[in-house]
Amino acid sequence: MPAIDRAADAMNWMFPTLPWTIRLSYRGQSRAIGRGPEKVEMSCKTHEALAALARHDLSAFLDHYALGDADLIGDMYSFVGARSHVRQDELWRIKWKYQLRFLWTALFPSSERRKLRAVSSHYDLPNDFILSYLDRRTKAYSCAMWDDPLNIGSLDDQTLEDAQHNKFAMAADELQLQPDDKFLDIGCGYGYMVRLAETKYGCKGALGITLSQNQVDAGFSRNLKLLHYMQVPAAGQFDKIYTCGMISHLDRSEVERYYRHVYGMLRSGGKVWFHAIIPPANDAGLTNYTTISGTFSQKYVFPDHFQFPLHVHLKIIEKLGFRVKKIHFRYGHYAKTLRHWYKRYVENLPRTRPMITPTIERAWHLYLTYASVVDGPNSVLKQILCEKP
Repeated sequence: MPAIDRAADAMNWMFPTLPWTIRLSYRGQSRAIGRGPEKVEMSCKTHEALAALARHDLSAFLDHYALGDADLIGDMYSFVGARSHVRQDELWRIKWKYQLRFLWTALFPSSERRKLRAVSSHYDLPNDFILSYLDRRTKAYSCAMWDDPLNIGSLDDQTLEDAQHNKFAMAADELQLQPDDKFLDIGCGYGYMVRLAETKYGCKGALGITLSQNQVDAGFSRNLKLLHYMQVPAAGQFDKIYTCGMISHLDRSEVERYYRHVYGMLRSGGKVWFHAIIPPANDAGLTNYTTISGTFSQKYVFPDHFQFPLHVHLKIIEKLGFRVKKIHFRYGHYAKTLRHWYKRYVENLPRTRPMITPTIERAWHLYLTYASVVDGPNSVLKQILCEKP
């Protein structure tokens, strides 16, 4: 049987209910995957890329794509949307030989040096490239808060700038920021929340910390510092703490250390707002350590980037002594944010392409669309307001 037939048979077996057609091509030959209107072509340039599909190894195929051995031509959302039609969730798990790569971080906390390298490898890409797809008002690299989040496909009902501002304003109100508060933003990005605390709420003791020098240099406030959170003493010195998305940079063995340190930094009666994307618990045991999309992101986009279900967080938070005051579950916000980012990314590519490598360009096509189609609708934006007794 020709290699292209073996690859097409494998793909049709993996995605038996695909309601549109993906065209698989190799050296002038092509085969159809799925049924219905044709939306995207998987063009294999090497036998190795085709062979990866034949053995059901999508993780290896995505490596070939990132390195230029295959092209994805057409609607990227239709390619990544095949994930929703996989025969069984277990097939979205990477093979055991690949999982060994992530075993160390699953068991042991990352060092501050390693975390600095991991974060810098992403956030210290050229500023103009990163900012090309973020909103100009806040430069926020985290999930916005939309008035109509479930209308994911509509990009004209609200601006990304306003939705990002809404996220920060809502958290500031929940924290009840006061002029005398000593305020800390952990993983502050470009520091919009710090500036908001300083200007709107009059906080004279505001500080934002990040591991990206770019964000410090191009930030909204002078009170941003290049610091790992463990470098800030746990001396009960802050009245209010805000942290958005930073928890996703912590591996499983580091999560409790992080919450413990935040608890130590709060004064008695102080409040903290935890904001992060989390996956639902699932019987298949799919995590960022084990899934095709999660490990692709770790290899090419966000090294040491992990997500854990809500029960993992709450068990630690309550054990440490936090009083949980509110828990919000938000659906659709992340997917809609990523749709806006991807639109801006594609529109700006003619200008930003010289700033990045071809591998980064390809990886971002998958990162921004996979996260919207796969992670966005299925992940939960959790926001937890806690108080220290």
